[in-house]
Amino acid sequence: MLGFIFGTVCLVALVRVLRHGGGWQGGGWRGRGRRWLMRSLFERLDTTPGQEKAILAALDELQEEKRAVREEMSQTRADIARAVRGGLVDDATLEETFARHDRLLARLRVAFVETTKKVTGTLDERQRKQVGDLIENGISYGGVRRSCGHRHAWV
Repeated sequence: MLGFIFGTVCLVALVRVLRHGGGWQGGGWRGRGRRWLMRSLFERLDTTPGQEKAILAALDELQEEKRAVREEMSQTRADIARAVRGGLVDDATLEETFARHDRLLARLRVAFVETTKKVTGTLDERQRKQVGDLIENGISYGGVRRSCGHRHAWV
């Protein structure tokens, strides 16, 4: 009986992990990954605590705009489903959806530019050069280069 209960609990935990894309939200795996990446970047750049605070605040503002885009996806799915169910799928049917996308992307672009200005203004010349090199070449850890979410081994 105890084995059955333990197995059920493990199954429920596995389903939760898989439903959330392989990691827990908040303080779980994804949260630690972002914190680890930022800590690693700050150490590499030799930033001051004041710089770190300003950079994290700017990135949090950008994250808010990113959330708005993510929330729009559910509305977009509903709009497309409604058009398909109605049997009338044409440009006019989805025009408001596309207009919302345009407005959100414009806001996201502005937020990205503002975040980039704030981060760039926080860094000194040496740090800006390092960040520019990291953006252009990707981030390398022990011979493995990470760029655009793909892993490439470099010889």
